[in-house]
Amino acid sequence: MADPWWAFLCAVLCTAIASVAALLPQESEHRRDVVRDYLRHRERMYRLRRELPRQQAQGRIE
Repeated sequence: MADPWWAFLCAVLCTAIASVAALLPQESEHRRDVVRDYLRHRERMYRLRRELPRQQAQGRIE
């Protein structure tokens, strides 16, 4: 008998999607702020990952 792995996977994915939707603010201004802050964080992390090897190469960071 085959394992219903696909049913389990579907249940996990549906739960994850519902959780994300429930945790996001419902008002558009607040939702916009959450998305904006997330994008700023991603940009800041990208910049740090890009600049760290340069600083190490210049001997600023050991």
